[in-house]
Amino acid sequence: MSPKRKTKLPPPPSILMHSITSLFEKQNEKLQNRLKSTSSIELDEDLRITKVEIASPYFKKDTTYSSAFTPLTSLDTYGKSTTKKRKLSLNKPLSSSDFNHSQISLNGDLKNINTFEKLNDINLIKEDCNSSDIVCKNVNNGVPDVSPTTMSLVETVKPLLLDGVSTFLNESSSNIDLQTKTQPTNQQLISNTVDPCSDKVPHLVYEDKQEQHIYSRPQRDKEDMGTEDGLTDSVTDNSDAFKVPYYLNNFEAILHSVISDASYGSLFNSEDLSVITSYKALTESAKKLYIRMFCRKMHWIPLSRLNYPEIAEDLIPYLLELQRNSFIYCEDDLNDLEQVLKSLSAADIKTLAKCYHIADQTVQQKMHLVDELMKVSRRNSIGSLFGSKSGNISRAMLIKAKTFLKGIFKLRLEPRRVFVRVMMLYSVVNTSVDEDTGVSGQTQLFQMLMVNMGKLVYPTYTVNKVHNIFSCREDVIRFEHALQLESDLLHCVQRGQWDKAYDVFKCVEEQWKLLKSDEHIEKWNRNLPDYLRGFTATSVLNRLMTVAIDILQRRKDFTTAVELLKRLLSQAIYNCSHRGYWWERLALNLDVHLKDPKKSLDVIAEGLADKHVIGGHRLALYLRAESICQRNRSKWKDRFTEFYHDPVKELPKLFLEGRVLHDGVSNNGTKFLTDESYADGNSQDMTVCGVEEFVLAYYKKNGFPSGIHAEGSIVSTLFGIFFWDIIFMPLPDAFHSPYQVLPLDFYSEAFYERRKDVIEDRLQKLSNNSVRELESIVEDIYGQHEGSQCIGINWERMRSPDFVKEIVSCLGGQLLSGVIARYARCPRHTRSGFPDLTLWNSQTKKLKICEVKGPGDRLSHKQILWIDYLLKLGIDAEVCHVKAVAAKRLRY
Repeated sequence: MSPKRKTKLPPPPSILMHSITSLFEKQNEKLQNRLKSTSSIELDEDLRITKVEIASPYFKKDTTYSSAFTPLTSLDTYGKSTTKKRKLSLNKPLSSSDFNHSQISLNGDLKNINTFEKLNDINLIKEDCNSSDIVCKNVNNGVPDVSPTTMSLVETVKPLLLDGVSTFLNESSSNIDLQTKTQPTNQQLISNTVDPCSDKVPHLVYEDKQEQHIYSRPQRDKEDMGTEDGLTDSVTDNSDAFKVPYYLNNFEAILHSVISDASYGSLFNSEDLSVITSYKALTESAKKLYIRMFCRKMHWIPLSRLNYPEIAEDLIPYLLELQRNSFIYCEDDLNDLEQVLKSLSAADIKTLAKCYHIADQTVQQKMHLVDELMKVSRRNSIGSLFGSKSGNISRAMLIKAKTFLKGIFKLRLEPRRVFVRVMMLYSVVNTSVDEDTGVSGQTQLFQMLMVNMGKLVYPTYTVNKVHNIFSCREDVIRFEHALQLESDLLHCVQRGQWDKAYDVFKCVEEQWKLLKSDEHIEKWNRNLPDYLRGFTATSVLNRLMTVAIDILQRRKDFTTAVELLKRLLSQAIYNCSHRGYWWERLALNLDVHLKDPKKSLDVIAEGLADKHVIGGHRLALYLRAESICQRNRSKWKDRFTEFYHDPVKELPKLFLEGRVLHDGVSNNGTKFLTDESYADGNSQDMTVCGVEEFVLAYYKKNGFPSGIHAEGSIVSTLFGIFFWDIIFMPLPDAFHSPYQVLPLDFYSEAFYERRKDVIEDRLQKLSNNSVRELESIVEDIYGQHEGSQCIGINWERMRSPDFVKEIVSCLGGQLLSGVIARYARCPRHTRSGFPDLTLWNSQTKKLKICEVKGPGDRLSHKQILWIDYLLKLGIDAEVCHVKAVAAKRLRY
């Protein structure tokens, strides 16, 4: 008989064990006695402990709370305070006496296993090799849960249980050494076929064409952020063996995920792969340092500003290692005088300025001194053309300035770009590129960090990639370059630097023309679904051409703006959702700025015939046609019959007057005075508030005690709650990467077209549901998904399921279905424009929707259409106009 195999098992993370210990320390004896045997330990197929759950009365009386200290798996459906929690447990619980080990690592110290006996029995999720019995019970009442959702989860994890835990129970239970301190090295992690963060249970199903594999999203306990590059240092652990930084784990997890994906094979050439191979060969400390520098601005960094004691007190050996492997430049590579001067401290600049007799340097700012030094270098270097020795002053200044540096380093651009492309491919939907700020690739690392810390939770969905967005490596490089141009242009626009923005626009225009003339690129992009086409370089540049319209108009170059708009409208491949805006701006420029109303009317007629023009843009075109045709002495009155738009109802209006401060009108809007006790006439206390809060206070005293200023987040939250499963349906190309909060087609026409049947069926069911059934759905979704990231849902603003249930009960099924229907059929064009205030009375079941307009404010076209739609549904909706007056004139 062969001896039993001794399995080496790393101890549970000390964070996890510390959490368990703290739980017992904080609970009094009475609460300790209430801990039930619903606690459990879970193991993955490599026999690593992945989760400890404790049933504890933390939140509500007579209910239990399951607290997971490590990543949740796909079989979990726990909510924070819901009573509908599910767990998988043994038919026959295993007692701690079933194990032959006596010690366990607890926060670095050895503690007796009796620590766990306070939990009564340790229930392991078990599946016998010859049995299919898995019992799923309600945590609170022990009643078996056989709902379709739960049983589907059970079937999903059966293979994992059969291959993993049963092996542990049958072969290894008597030989497990929980004190083992071994842990795979980072090099081993990268070279393995599993995810580098393989101590987690996989729970995101990844489906790539015909193959399906499991992707693991790492999640760990909270860790404070306090470093310059925004990355936390390491997992808190008293043992040096477990000090593995999140940023290193995450970086290598992303690297492994992308490089091992066969669909990305053609996107890296031999030079790229050589860079990655060189990275893998670095020492762990050099890797850490490289990632730290990768997440900083793409500038020269003085040694004095490279301070990472968690890596090493002396970073020089690792900087030299990075230099030898061609990952960084050192000061020998820096020969730009201006860059050297900018890298010096203010004190060093002043000292250097003295050497060149620059007067009054004590009162000058650093950049002024830099400018003066550069003037000196340029003035004297002219002499070098005529053989003068003074012509060497620029070189001499460079040498002297570099003596102050005492070490300065910068990442090499080409290796860095390889890793930027890796990050981009890992999560293309969240990609931004800006070499100046260093955000290139940092977004993905930061997202993973937030997940590690438990601050972000993403929904579980199936990734099913059918189309590759990029045809070749050059496509990826072009996309990266386009994103950099986007960052540069938006940077200028946001700061009002219109001349610089125009220069960037000219670069964008040149690249746009080149890509448009490439038949291979056009053919590839045309064959992509429109919602994937948005991630191509041409589409990004097309968006920037739209931004350029405003740049040209600010330069009063309306003729060029009109020509650009015509070029954009001449194609129907890219950014079709912008066509309404393009038609609207073209009609306006022709009418108002170029004084050609006839051409404007012709453009309006074409725009109204465009199937992509819907919503507010369609109304705007119609109203401009009306304005042109009905002007005094207009020659085009007869043409108005050519245009049509569905009639819009007269919008109900309410007029209020509000007291304002003496300087009540500010950059942040008018500030009103409100008195919460005004109706009683007793209070002398006044509150300064915005116009929406002022109107909320008015309605509170006039039949609507409950209300919220949430605008469109009301309808988007209701849509997210009642359509959660439809949003995250496993459709082809809906999800390409982890950390998506919405399907890739969400803001395209394809979202509704691909889900039309299920959306219409759900709307019909909602219309027929009773209020109690609707409230039950709200409770279920909150219980299963509260806190998970989902487009449109703001869990904090919506406060609680009871808050949403009050709104739902006042709407009823028919009105609820009607409100959601408009959003569901076209999220992109209806996500904005919903009125400011949603008001209700839970006693009378009355509900009102109100758009608030302060002094000088007017309704947008999208707001008009939303209010018109609500009125036609039968919802009480109105526009409240608030006039700012002095206190003595107030009529309230």
